[in-house]
Amino acid sequence: MAHTIRFNRDLGVIVLRAKQSMDVDELEQSFDELVNLPGFKEGLSLIFDFRGSTTPLTSTDLRRLAIYAERTDARWGNTRWSFLASTDVTFGLSRMFMALTAKHQVETHVFRTLVEANDWLGLGMDIDEILARTPD
Repeated sequence: MAHTIRFNRDLGVIVLRAKQSMDVDELEQSFDELVNLPGFKEGLSLIFDFRGSTTPLTSTDLRRLAIYAERTDARWGNTRWSFLASTDVTFGLSRMFMALTAKHQVETHVFRTLVEANDWLGLGMDIDEILARTPD
């Protein structure tokens, strides 16, 4: 697997860390993994940390992924997903995903730095603290 998933029940957040390149099939599989975690419930937040990977997706892949994400959207309910991207390509792809899923219940936003991401999830602590409290 090119990613890890950790559920921090105390904070009500799931952290998905991409470790290597993730293709569209693995990203779809990760959407299924998230909602099938023991203890998963509506309203959980997600931090998707792409900083350790590259993501060789095309615009066709993103459209497919946005449609696929709609399958689990209702299970997440009204919540937020924070994407952390360190490359321009990943940042741009994440922005495209945001646009394609704008009508979903889950609100997504992409950030280039942890400082930019602070407070957006509304969990009462900085994102670097959330990541530190949710180790691999």
